[in-house]
Amino acid sequence: MKKSNFPYLVFIFINFAVALSCLFYPVSRDEFYYLDLVNVQNTFLEYGQSYQFGNPRLGQFFCNIISRNTILEVLFGIFLFNAFIAALFLNIYRKLPDFKQVNDLKKFLYVAAFFIFFINYFGEMFYYTPFSSNYTFTHIFYLVYVFVISEYYLHENKNLVRRIPFFAIVIFGIAIGMGNEHVPPVLVAVSLLAALIYFLKKKTIPDWKLIILPVFTIIGYAILFFAPANKIKQKTVGKSVLDIGLQDYLANWIRIIKVYFYYNKELILLVVFIVVISIFWNKLLKKITFAKTEILFWSLLFFLPLVIVGVSPLIDPRLLFFSNSILLIVLFKIMIQIKDLKNIKLPLNFASVFLFIFFGMSVIMTFRAQENYRNVISEIAKKREITKDVEVDQKFNYFFSFISVYLNRKIFLESGADYLDQDPLHDTAMEKNLKNYYQLKTLKEK
Repeated sequence: MKKSNFPYLVFIFINFAVALSCLFYPVSRDEFYYLDLVNVQNTFLEYGQSYQFGNPRLGQFFCNIISRNTILEVLFGIFLFNAFIAALFLNIYRKLPDFKQVNDLKKFLYVAAFFIFFINYFGEMFYYTPFSSNYTFTHIFYLVYVFVISEYYLHENKNLVRRIPFFAIVIFGIAIGMGNEHVPPVLVAVSLLAALIYFLKKKTIPDWKLIILPVFTIIGYAILFFAPANKIKQKTVGKSVLDIGLQDYLANWIRIIKVYFYYNKELILLVVFIVVISIFWNKLLKKITFAKTEILFWSLLFFLPLVIVGVSPLIDPRLLFFSNSILLIVLFKIMIQIKDLKNIKLPLNFASVFLFIFFGMSVIMTFRAQENYRNVISEIAKKREITKDVEVDQKFNYFFSFISVYLNRKIFLESGADYLDQDPLHDTAMEKNLKNYYQLKTLKEK
């Protein structure tokens, strides 16, 4: 095989593995809601009800469509993976990857390996549809937003904005605002600050489209923020954003730090490594060319979402996903400025080996988990024919027993061990959905 064809082999393999992993990924947590394919509502009506009583984020509209169709779920997974890595690529190399060019494909594989290695919850963000549609999918648009404003304000490329139609600005802005609660305000704030700095430096107002974009983002965010469903959520968790006092806020920051130490050990080590290299081995680095404005721009995009996450009643790794993506963009930008990196052949070999191992394990682990899911469901279905009070001998256990929980979390949202309990009078959310689907009176674990 020609060396120039090897990156294409890796690219085809990882896409095939993503497809299989999406196909095999076991039904987890909120996905049990989508087992019922008979009583399916009109898509728009279902989202309308979700806006009123459930999840008002725009991604939920797509989640409702994708989660009920295996083919769509697989196709969405392939699109999501490639589009998200391409969005990272766009912000790093200032252009979209051209897969006809082998050098661009190599860079794409570098970015993919780099991102996956340092994100310890890849599976839940790309395979688990409630998160992939509500977070990862919307984050693609966030990263495009970041590229547009950085291209104009940091790289002074005005042609890009001029080519964007006004109608696209309106739709894009509203969609961005309805993505989720903690990122759009940051994008708006950074946009307006960049516009102010631009005005003070240039003594002229920036392109009017870059003023209109955050305005419509604010409109979209207002539609999301004041959704009736958010008031219901606040009642469910027993606390609203306005109820977060200083003590609670500081406690949440401790939780954020703990999440980083548990889920992103590798990322923390990378940051420490680059800081040490920059201080003590400066001769090994090229001159890092980040202007003060650029440092401020990327720092705010990383830090401000965490400030907002701090007022969230619940702290979860997915809420840190945008900040981590921004941090990895910056770290990758620094890494490619290390002296003679372009002349080292190891990165492609290392990236390829890592991608083969990671996605190979992903397919094996999801296939094994799917078998476990089917065994439990099959037992419930068989016993349902005899009685409506079902007691199952088996239990959900998606984790691969040969590796640690830490590594399992790279693929799975959770093990599923607590989906069923031993109390027939108490139902978990998963038990409720299973009872509704199989028309059971009670369901418990033996």
